[in-house]
Amino acid sequence: MREFVEDLPVGLSENRYIVAELPNLPFADSEFDLALCSHLLLTYSDLLSIEFHLQSIESLLRVAKQVRIFPVLDVSGARSIHLEAVLNSFHAKLQTVPYEFQIGGNQMLVIDR
Repeated sequence: MREFVEDLPVGLSENRYIVAELPNLPFADSEFDLALCSHLLLTYSDLLSIEFHLQSIESLLRVAKQVRIFPVLDVSGARSIHLEAVLNSFHAKLQTVPYEFQIGGNQMLVIDR
């Protein structure tokens, strides 16, 4: 996180970061191999509807072959109330990772197109 914060001003001026907003992404179909979403989807399940989650994931899958969402916990540290619906709507699996930002938050959601 520290590296990103330090790099952000330079990265913006060099156009290495593109400001966009889910679920409408300004990228071509299949432009990327991988899309990462960290600490937004599933994290704010109490504020963002299941419809927003599903539309956002569909948009990420439109531009990338694989989507990874981390963590699968909400801000309170509980499993997201939207996790099961997302798992049932996409070719998705949970993967344990060696990183734990929140206590018990060591799983990411991997979704393949």
